Amino acid sequence: MTDTDRNEAERAVRAALADIPGEIDTVQVTLTLLADSSLPRPALAQAVVAVDGHRLRAQAAAPALPEAIDLLRNRLSLRASYLRAS
Repeated sequence: MTDTDRNEAERAVRAALADIPGEIDTVQVTLTLLADSSLPRPALAQAVVAVDGHRLRAQAAAPALPEAIDLLRNRLSLRASYLRAS
């Protein structure tokens, strides 16, 4: 895992939460890259966000971290849209 991966994950989460109503209390992002080459999707990106007492959670697995981070952004953005709609 590189600083580029970490920076891209931060940008992805910020983008997904850009228009979220309310105050964001905490954000936890976990990036994991398993060393098992037999796995089809060894890269995992996870995010847990606390917003005004609500928890948003998203995760994505992919062959590489950049793809997992991109999928995470899409999934977190979708969950944030549910919060915006309520």
